[in-house]
Amino acid sequence: MVYFFGVLMGYFVGTNSVVEKQAQRLVGCGYSNKTVGLLSQLGGLGGWFCILPAAYFVGSDYGNGFLEGFYFVLAVLGGAFISGILQIPGINYLFSALTIFINIGLAIAVYSIT
Repeated sequence: MVYFFGVLMGYFVGTNSVVEKQAQRLVGCGYSNKTVGLLSQLGGLGGWFCILPAAYFVGSDYGNGFLEGFYFVLAVLGGAFISGILQIPGINYLFSALTIFINIGLAIAVYSIT
């Protein structure tokens, strides 16, 4: 279950990265609301600031320590790879703006499970 949360966290960070890359590349593809644009810009970096503590929680709770945290990070990278494959054009912009809040919630869920 913890690794599924890792895949979800990676999916949202990867979706945020794809949307931000599209917004920088295409003129007029950004957000009209400045607050939502700021949340989208903070989502990728803030997502990794949620993923790394979650990997620490997983590594500190299970028996193998570093190896379990490494597996969690690999699950996150797998989720980021999946986000590149599953592109949902209308929903990606919504996910991009909500990435920081979703990853905070998932990090709390990982902490409560471990």
